[in-house]
Amino acid sequence: MRFSKLAKEAPFISKDNFRLLFPGIKDESYNQNIKNWIKTKKIIALKRGIYIFADYWQKCQAVDEYLNYLASVLYAPSYVSMETVLAKYGMLTEAVFGLSSVTVKTSRRFAADIALFTYSSIREPLFLGFIEDKYFDYPYYIATKSKALFDFLYFFKRRTKTINQKTVDELRINIDNMEKSDWKEFEKYMTIANDKKLNKIYQLLRSKNAA
Repeated sequence: MRFSKLAKEAPFISKDNFRLLFPGIKDESYNQNIKNWIKTKKIIALKRGIYIFADYWQKCQAVDEYLNYLASVLYAPSYVSMETVLAKYGMLTEAVFGLSSVTVKTSRRFAADIALFTYSSIREPLFLGFIEDKYFDYPYYIATKSKALFDFLYFFKRRTKTINQKTVDELRINIDNMEKSDWKEFEKYMTIANDKKLNKIYQLLRSKNAA
């Protein structure tokens, strides 16, 4: 009965908390129960020891916010950013799959049945530019429009050897809805980064928009 109630109300559950529901079961039997619940699709594993209820997922009516919240649960501290946020503001011309987040910890990826959760590691001074949002009463952190763009370019710079107009154009970023205040915020992060390669990307991006 408690399982059924949780399946309708709990946004996620850890293995340790799950264990409290079955205090009299030996560890070996309990672990087998977990495997059986996954196999019969009663629960969905996000990573080792963290699960969501299939019934809760299927009935969720705020999927984007729920996924953002789960991203914060899986790997903390972190905030949702880059492609995930840029898509929200219509700044990417291509479809986005999975959840992109930024962390000060080691970069990680968690491939779950419901989504791919990717975490990119950034220097601590640049771990800012996010606000608190909520999935119902459950808080999570998400980048501002400006910080999402900065993060996107920051990690593009790290994996790209050649920076020119062609490589920047191929990013297919729509910056039409970046206001003056957004650029002012963006430039604050540029000052902190103090990176010549990143500054070149920024200048190429702005010059095309001004043309």
